[in-house]
Amino acid sequence: MAFLIEKKNDISTNRFLKDLTDTELFEVCNIGRIKHFNTGDIIIKEGDADKSLCFILQGSIKVTRKFDGQERDIVTIFKGDGLGDIDFTKSTVRTISAVVLQPSTIMVLDSLDMQKLKPGTQICIYKNINKAFSERMDHFISQQAKLADQNNSFKVKIKKFLHSNKSSYAQSEIIQDILKNIPRLPMYTNKLFTLLHDEKAQIKEIVDQAKLDPSLVGAILKTINSAFYSVKNKISDVQHAIMLLGFNQVYQLVLDNGIKSTMPNTPQFQELQCHSVITSTIAFEIAKLSEASNAVIMSTIGLLHDIGKSVILLLKLQHQKLNLLIDSLDPAAIGSLLLKEWNVPDIVCKSLEYQSFPEFFPPSEIPAEYTNNVAILYIAHLCYEYMNGEKEKELPMAFLEEYFRVLKFTEGSLSELIKKQIIPALHKKIKTYPDDVRLFIMKNKDSSMSEGLGDDYKTKIDDVFKLKEKDVLK
Repeated sequence: MAFLIEKKNDISTNRFLKDLTDTELFEVCNIGRIKHFNTGDIIIKEGDADKSLCFILQGSIKVTRKFDGQERDIVTIFKGDGLGDIDFTKSTVRTISAVVLQPSTIMVLDSLDMQKLKPGTQICIYKNINKAFSERMDHFISQQAKLADQNNSFKVKIKKFLHSNKSSYAQSEIIQDILKNIPRLPMYTNKLFTLLHDEKAQIKEIVDQAKLDPSLVGAILKTINSAFYSVKNKISDVQHAIMLLGFNQVYQLVLDNGIKSTMPNTPQFQELQCHSVITSTIAFEIAKLSEASNAVIMSTIGLLHDIGKSVILLLKLQHQKLNLLIDSLDPAAIGSLLLKEWNVPDIVCKSLEYQSFPEFFPPSEIPAEYTNNVAILYIAHLCYEYMNGEKEKELPMAFLEEYFRVLKFTEGSLSELIKKQIIPALHKKIKTYPDDVRLFIMKNKDSSMSEGLGDDYKTKIDDVFKLKEKDVLK
């Protein structure tokens, strides 16, 4: 009784115990248990089975919940509030955790305690519980609406910023002059793109176009005669080499060769181009797996997706005093304009123009004709970053689930997709990839890639490491 007199105001004003008479309050205090907690004590642990209500008489409590394995703060509750599930009398599993922020005094009632109370007292407490949870639900709905408004405001500003870059760059004489002074891709590149994309194209047409560039022919023959292909007799016929390599591998060599001819041969450009080749390879496999886009087109988009960054690197080399200003340029907008200047097909330019969108917007914000291409490039880029050692939770994946649905992937996470689909697909063709790609695959953190390759092949990989490790993946 002494405790009730001392704490009557704290108890009677608790939202779960409001409107109880003094007699009913005494009844609750007589049955309930008073507990004292220090800062950091855990009152409730998510996942535990519990059937109790907690009335906070003094102090403050932080409520948290795990989302994707990460503990997140939900709300902080104070003196006068309470904790517990609305149907606490049934055996339920706690969906939240509660940690003491300040030394706290709490009254606890479990389901058995509740049954000992008079019916009128129980009804009053249940009414208060329902009202409290209804008010909390209204608060969360209001907060959700407010966040939705803020999110829409950010979306409008980001979209306006991205589109304004495109239009302002297109109208800028300085930008246009810069782009016109960058060497064009060789003429045969676009012709080969068309032929390799055409299912009716004849091998002779492709060979004739390839022969227009002796350096490309050299790259094709060097690749097919490398140790990885283990051909018995050295191949000198470019047509035979193209048939063995496959059209996609040839086109990667075509574009890789073409881009290298337009940009300086520095470590920064080599690293950027290496990244593009690997992303292109992954994009090609995702296109095949999802059947959502033409794989050759996706290979091209992957190879060219960072061309804007290459231009920015080039500008920084040429105008070192303006580096701070040059860093503010949008690589996607610059890249798209350059590719239009090079007469690259519109489907490639437009897809690259929207490549930044998946970080900020769901697929519905991208024009339908480019959605699949943008989704494939986005996921290919995420795969590259994850396989290169980035932590999954640190990648920009706010809308990943929606982009998975676009490509009809059913995996629950990026790492699951990589393990179940991407790695097996890459594994099947690993002997046909350029050295840079093979090195990346074999060195990424999913070392299971090397299982089943055989000792001879692993020896070849080791030899390539020794020869190229200093130049690739620095």
